[in-house]
Formats: sequence, C-alpha cells, structure tokens
Amino acid sequence: MPLEERQPLSAPRAYQGRRSILTKWVSATTGQVVLCTSTVQMTAAMLLDFDANIVCFRSGVVQVHWELKGKHGTVEPAFVARTRDGRRVVFAHPPRDKSGVEERVLQQAGDEAGWEIRPLQVPQGVLQSSLESAAHFNCPEFAPDDHVRRVLLEVFNLPRPLQVGALASGLGLKATGYAWHLVWTGELTGDWTKPLLPTSPVWASQAADTGET
Repeated sequence: MPLEERQPLSAPRAYQGRRSILTKWVSATTGQVVLCTSTVQMTAAMLLDFDANIVCFRSGVVQVHWELKGKHGTVEPAFVARTRDGRRVVFAHPPRDKSGVEERVLQQAGDEAGWEIRPLQVPQGVLQSSLESAAHFNCPEFAPDDHVRRVLLEVFNLPRPLQVGALASGLGLKATGYAWHLVWTGELTGDWTKPLLPTSPVWASQAADTGET
C-alpha cells in the first residue's frame, strides 16, 4: 500500500519540545481524516489540501530510525503526499537538533526510497486567514453541479467582487457558497496577498479553463 494511503502507525502525540494541541484536518481532496500533532501542522495540512497538485496526503505513516556513533533517534516527517503526476513527496518538520543529523538521515532515506524531500510550509498572516475563509466552503455540500459551475465561471470571466458576482448569477441564495467552493478548488482565484473577503474581486483561473481542480 502506498505510504500516503496508510493508516497512522500510532496515535498522534504532541510534537516533542513544543507546546502543541492534538487536532485533525478533514481533507476535502480525499475525504480522509488527517491526524495532526499541533495546530501549526493542521494549518500546513490546509495548505496541502488547497494545493491542486496534491491528490493524497497523510501524516504519521512513516518513521526513519537512525544510529550514529553511539547516538540514535527517530525522524517522523509531517506528511507524505502524492502529486498529480505520481511523485511521492515527504514534508519534513523543522529539525529539532542543530547538528543536521535529522536532515541528512531523512535525505538519505529519501534518496534510497525515491522520495522528494521538502520542508514543511505553513501559511501565515493574510494567506492563512484567506485560506481559512475559503476552507469553510470546501465540503461537498457546497460543490456546484456542472450547470452551476459553468454559470459562475462565465459570470466571473472578468474580475468581480465575489458576493456581487454570486448574486448577479441568478442562482439563488446558495450561489455565494458555490462561488466560495470554486475559490477553494482553484477554479476562481484572486489576489492572495490581500485578505479574501466577500467584497474581494475574484475571477476564473487557468485551472478552470483547463478543467483542473
């Protein structure tokens, strides 16, 4: 079974050396529950779920054990993911030691296993708050059918305030939720350097033109 589809090896525990809260993220991409050891990791999970290039990801599914000159330890990546083109990507927590051993161990394991190792990316500030706003509408109940999707993409062919365009679509009270869902899937986009609000301009993205979500 691919690593990114496995169940966690054990119940999650607080990230060693940090004040953490055990939590979870329900992936809109797969519908699976992704267990996290902290709110920081959960925020990183939200960013992975938003990434249209990531089709599957899990946490706590692999550990790398090492021993060197009488010392030993364990490295547990934050997430293992699979990309749309089939690459396996392992996202690493910031190293807990300054010696660089953990980074070298994980990189060596990745080289031998064919993993692509990346540092964990955590959205902050405006990007985090904007993603959280869109994530409220990531569940299937807000997913538009093909007709509604076509109408909204036509309405937002040119930039328009999200709420204004939704109301102008003639799709009724649910139109705003549908529009937010298309923002989450990347079919509508906006200026992610600014807060994403109902009054923010959004428009049909390249992903919508190519049919990718």
